[in-house]
Amino acid sequence: MRWQEQTGPGRGVRLHVRRVVDPPAPPVLLLHGLGVGGVVFQAFARRLLPFLAAVAPDLRGHGQSDAPSSGYTPPDYALDLAELIGDAEGLTPPLPVVGHSLGALVALELASLRPELVSWLVLLDPPLDPELPNPEIESVYRLRHSPPGELEAYLLERNPGGGKLLADMLAQLFRAASDAAFEAMLAGRPFEAPAVGQPTLVIQADPRKGGILGDAAARAFVERLPNGRLLKIPGAPHAVHASHPVEVADAILEFGGYSSGAASSR
Repeated sequence: MRWQEQTGPGRGVRLHVRRVVDPPAPPVLLLHGLGVGGVVFQAFARRLLPFLAAVAPDLRGHGQSDAPSSGYTPPDYALDLAELIGDAEGLTPPLPVVGHSLGALVALELASLRPELVSWLVLLDPPLDPELPNPEIESVYRLRHSPPGELEAYLLERNPGGGKLLADMLAQLFRAASDAAFEAMLAGRPFEAPAVGQPTLVIQADPRKGGILGDAAARAFVERLPNGRLLKIPGAPHAVHASHPVEVADAILEFGGYSSGAASSR
């Protein structure tokens, strides 16, 4: 698997984009969560091959993309991506879009604001439950400005299975992200999810393990969708694609009409 790194236009910003160029395959847009970047999908992306080739941008204020002083609502991110899709070579719409956490909200907004750009959606533990706010946002925001080592220790404690290397990588990404991106999420009102018309799969993590979408909220959202489906992965934490990559990749490929169990065979 070979990645290519490039830049593309957002709405008044430049976005850094990682994309799989070898082996060639139809593109799938992978949208990361708050404070990290497209690089978090680097290992997961190989499980979508040879059916789908990942295109993983850094959202504005994240990773190596530009960080303006404002404009960090889901519609802002979504309109950036609409510009990117319109300009980037090989991203012929409509595209499938997979989003985790904040990235899931952005995917919903993109599908609602520019439906012609999106063929189908997979939402990974979207923050759509007002009864289950994510406590890590405030903690990470605060610890980003603490002495070195404190954020790393917090991340390692929250996810001991990931090991020190993962905690160090995430801490580096969190520190590089814009304060304004965190502040927008902390100050934002509950997100009112649009009932998009595209086929949509919601993959729910386990609220007992840190998932932020409860059972009732998940069912209520999917029931509003004309083409919605719900899959819960018991025992999965919020970063469900990192903890259960085979199950998530298989679900994505099956939902997209590719071979069931393809990721399990690799």
